[in-house]
Amino acid sequence: MQGVTGRAAIGCLVAGVVALIALSAAGNPRAGLAAGVGLGLGSVNGLLAGKALAAGFSPRVSSLPRLGLLTLLALGAGFVIGLDYAWLVILGLGAAQLVLVGMAARSLLNR
Repeated sequence: MQGVTGRAAIGCLVAGVVALIALSAAGNPRAGLAAGVGLGLGSVNGLLAGKALAAGFSPRVSSLPRLGLLTLLALGAGFVIGLDYAWLVILGLGAAQLVLVGMAARSLLNR
């Protein structure tokens, strides 16, 4: 994995593993799993966006279906893990997007 999206994906996956380990050690493994799954799903967004752009798809055309699919997957994971933890999956997904935006902004500022 290269570039901004690759680094963001790796960062999100590492953060997801850390969340899983930390929350499991704190006695709440389902919360750790939910946050980790959300961060993992969010890491996929940047990679899919990069592939869509490389394939020549318009960002306007590819964004909504991609984000809709990831949101449905996150909600589905939340239902599987437990409704009490679904918000952590969505929170993890949102946190991953913030990581992607932050890394993209940093990359632009370094140019």
